[in-house]
Amino acid sequence: MMIAAPLDLSFKNASSMKDLAAKRPQAARTGKVPLRTPTDRFVTSSLWLSNNSLTSMDGLENLAQKILDDPAYLSWLDLSFNEIGRIGDDILKFLNLKILYLHGNNISNINDVTKLKTLHKLKSLTLHGNPVENLPYYRGYIVHVLPQLVMLDFSAVLTTEKKRAPPPGFYKMIHGTT
Repeated sequence: MMIAAPLDLSFKNASSMKDLAAKRPQAARTGKVPLRTPTDRFVTSSLWLSNNSLTSMDGLENLAQKILDDPAYLSWLDLSFNEIGRIGDDILKFLNLKILYLHGNNISNINDVTKLKTLHKLKSLTLHGNPVENLPYYRGYIVHVLPQLVMLDFSAVLTTEKKRAPPPGFYKMIHGTT
């Protein structure tokens, strides 16, 4: 595991990943900016993109390729407090992702969350403050679909939650069948 300061591109008023690529990182919240390589990429496994105006995750993989020394090691991604409406496929490229913050966005489709099943190392996920949170049995669905989680919405996932039967209508909602 790489120990380095996060690359903080939060509060940059960016509306796309392409916009963020041109922004300078800040050190106000962490006190540090990660080291840079001779190719002007940052050596870190944490990328903070919160509090921007992002409406989509499109271009996330390209952004990571451009600004991170080794995007394969990305383990913490903060996209909280944006205007993201769906979980994009670019996120699936980051197989070492352990922490994903998506709280305070516009995600409303529970099936978007099922995409995260392929991220086997994902341990902590936040989705509160999204319309999806208002679905019946929201937490039960997420815990059942992503059994590897140990934290959901900054709250520990209990063993009893993992052992419960799927919530009513689970298979219909997730797979469109009964």
